[in-house]
Amino acid sequence: MSSAPGGPADARVLHGQAPAKINLYLEVLGRRPDGFHELLTVLQTIDLCDELTVTLRERREHIAPGAADITLELSSSLGADGGPAQHVPCGPDNLVLRAATALLAECQARVDVGVSLQLTKGIPAGGGLGGGSSDAALTLTLLNRLLGSPLAPTGLQQLAAQLGSDVPFFLTGGTALCSGRGERVRPIVGPAPFELLLRLPGFGLSTPTVYQALNAGPLRTPSDADLERLACAFHDAPTTTLERIYRNDLEAPALRSEPRLASMLDQGGFHLSGSGSTLFRFCPDPTDETLSEETSGQFVRTVSRTR
Repeated sequence: MSSAPGGPADARVLHGQAPAKINLYLEVLGRRPDGFHELLTVLQTIDLCDELTVTLRERREHIAPGAADITLELSSSLGADGGPAQHVPCGPDNLVLRAATALLAECQARVDVGVSLQLTKGIPAGGGLGGGSSDAALTLTLLNRLLGSPLAPTGLQQLAAQLGSDVPFFLTGGTALCSGRGERVRPIVGPAPFELLLRLPGFGLSTPTVYQALNAGPLRTPSDADLERLACAFHDAPTTTLERIYRNDLEAPALRSEPRLASMLDQGGFHLSGSGSTLFRFCPDPTDETLSEETSGQFVRTVSRTR
């Protein structure tokens, strides 16, 4: 995160990167009485990012009394194949707008300031990479700082959990063991640094649709020993170990929801990230000729990110 464009002395503008994530492990432990699914997942941030600038400004005169004055400018840094911005809502359902609105309300600053948000999408929407959740977490972090940090970290975590299951994880990033519906975050020592090849198919998947196709079994609760074993398995793990312990219970329902993924997963040892549609594989070989033969989707090389 950095100040911009006025430099460190300009406290009214902050800029930051919102990293994507992959699921190194995703186990569904059943459906809860509240309708959510109980998860046990290991999330890892990677260097594929969105860019966000948050600016505090004067409120505009035409904004109704009591209403938040927030604007969003959305653009994309990926080509037509990735299409990361075309399916991102610009209205009140946008997670960045929701995060800014929620924070202003929580801090009772809704009628005091105006907020301008500039978001450049480099993470595909509907790709299972958590771009919207990461954007929301960064919005909370930057806007909280611009307002003088009225919310402590615990307050930000609580607000993040109200916005989405993955949002609390992105407040810290790195590697974390997440449980509940994903909002309970336990940072762990991550694997050894690794390189990834992402395949962006050019179409997204709806997370609710994938979960509906899951047909989850009875609710189970992992023991403390199970959690500890899983955390230890990722400690400084090389990619050979990551390949061995990789799991994604959403892969089968994702394939049922989108049959086009089947042939893509069969090529070159790819895995599905979260509910899809993005695929990834470890240690890409730059001499792999099969990649040049592919005509569908877009390939992006990236690396793991510790924070």
